Amino acid sequence: MAWALVSTIKDQLSSFIASEFSSIANVKGEVQKLESKLHTIQALLNDAEKRQVKEEAVKLWLDKLKDVSYQVDDLLDEWNTAMIKEKIEKQQKDEEEKAETSAAKKRKVWLPISIPNLFQHRVIARKIKELNEKLDEINKEREMFGFELSRAIEEVVERPKTTSFVDVSKILGRDEVRKDLVSILLGEGNQKEERSPYVISLVGMGGIGKTTLAQLAYNEVKTHFDMKVWVCVSNSFNKYKIAMEILESIQYKSPNMTASQSSLESEILEFLESQSPNMTALQTLLETICRKVEGKKFFLVLDDVWNEDSTMWEPFKLALNCVANGSRILVTTRKTRVAEIMESVSIINLKELSKEDCWLVFSKIAFFDRDSNQREQLEGLGRQIVEKCKGLPLAAKTLGSLMRFKRSIQEWKSVLDSNLWQLEDAEIKSIFAPLLFSYYDLSSPLRRCFSFCAVFPKGYVFSIDELVFMWIAQGYIKSNANMEIEIMARDYFENLAIRSLFQDFEKDKDDGKIIRCKMHDIVHDVAQLMSKNECFTINSDINLGLDYKNARHLQLKILKEAQIPESIYSASNLRTLILVFQGDYNLSTLFQHFRCLRTLTLNFEYGDMLKELPDVVENFIHLRLQLVVGSRNYHKE
Repeated sequence: MAWALVSTIKDQLSSFIASEFSSIANVKGEVQKLESKLHTIQALLNDAEKRQVKEEAVKLWLDKLKDVSYQVDDLLDEWNTAMIKEKIEKQQKDEEEKAETSAAKKRKVWLPISIPNLFQHRVIARKIKELNEKLDEINKEREMFGFELSRAIEEVVERPKTTSFVDVSKILGRDEVRKDLVSILLGEGNQKEERSPYVISLVGMGGIGKTTLAQLAYNEVKTHFDMKVWVCVSNSFNKYKIAMEILESIQYKSPNMTASQSSLESEILEFLESQSPNMTALQTLLETICRKVEGKKFFLVLDDVWNEDSTMWEPFKLALNCVANGSRILVTTRKTRVAEIMESVSIINLKELSKEDCWLVFSKIAFFDRDSNQREQLEGLGRQIVEKCKGLPLAAKTLGSLMRFKRSIQEWKSVLDSNLWQLEDAEIKSIFAPLLFSYYDLSSPLRRCFSFCAVFPKGYVFSIDELVFMWIAQGYIKSNANMEIEIMARDYFENLAIRSLFQDFEKDKDDGKIIRCKMHDIVHDVAQLMSKNECFTINSDINLGLDYKNARHLQLKILKEAQIPESIYSASNLRTLILVFQGDYNLSTLFQHFRCLRTLTLNFEYGDMLKELPDVVENFIHLRLQLVVGSRNYHKE
């Protein structure tokens, strides 16, 4: 992340040096010093970014560097914005001189900064000097770490050589366990009296393939049930959220509803408010679910459950006691204790793949589009690399996607001999190391795009259009005179997807383009690791004690009738703010704390969408993208 940021800043400084302003107020020399220091530091960053995983001191040093780099970026952006405004105002003035009645007179220019003047030149010159002094201190501190130098090279994000994503959906080595799971779900051979609700748990370590197996089984048996629901639970067992998602899916008869269907949620909210004041919202939701599923053959998947508190599960157990015989609840979890507290009738412990099956997963991707001679030359090294996957399908798939683009024997040996395999924790080593290889193999712009995804919660369904517009707004996409920037941004996404960093693709029926996708939880963990202290996803009722002063990208869900936590006001340098509402709020107070925003997204789950934004938004001189979401559609400005 630091390498990517510094690389971008260097490019901007080069353009700044060539501008007219650099000759004013003795700025050119200070900017050249800044560029020179960043160039020196950049040569160390490859080593520093790898060492930060194990060395906290290196991580803190990188945080300081990123903070100064962001300040430089904001300063340059402030100046560029002023230049654009000056150009627009000059154009307006010229048009007004040509015609007394002109459309330009009515045009509103939404950039409040004044035309650059001598005072502003001096302010910017002073700030550049201060940033140089901060960078001097950081440059001195790096000497204590003894970083290895690497040669800085010009990085270009190439268009994907193929758009053919390798299909590994037919899970290799899982045929028997898949058959057993399907048999249990369908109640085949079950002679004893069934417990209601009937819970089956898939248990196994991260990356072992629990969710993928559950998806295959789900699609195979779904026609045998009257109602089907899939809920991604993840770390936080939020009873209200889970109940709401179950009710949404039942209403729409769709397993993949997201929290953006405001029309349904508004109906549900109105229904809740009409109920007895002595009933809690959760009680009302669960009673409604019970009435909807009563006597129906019901299939519920609770994916990625971590909660070990049986009292959290008890309300759902009681609410689902009224379903018809043959109903099933399928749970995926890393913890046997979770399966036990949910009173699972059947527990399937998913084991690691055999060496040969793991090799088949890896080789199917790594040797895609290679001839037999290349395969023969690389197979020996490939099998040694697969040994390090420890039978984990996600590791084999990710490494296969990485090695697919490594053509020489030397490149394969460098992966095999890398010190990234020396991570101490065995489980982290077997699954994180392959993902870290993929991350460090990305170009700087792609690293930033990938790390940015940590601002979204686990299990989030990405809209590709929304995502690439956000990347553009953050300045992550390198411009190319020969190609539209939106096409380039889509190429960035495909580069990440082809490396198995996204999954569960949904394609447009007409043109076959990917329109939505997800990110595996462990891939999301890596994105969070590489953007630590910069990307946060929080609810207004939890995470209130965290320090957000270094946050750059924040998603805040404000629960109904909850207060906006004051702790987020310290995040004064935010560049992305995604607000998810469950009610009506005065945004002026919140917005006045954030002056550096590039992207603002307002998602109104309940209540009416804003007719207009507060006046304070006009102070967001850096704002490039505004998304207002009230349903499946969104508005881009």
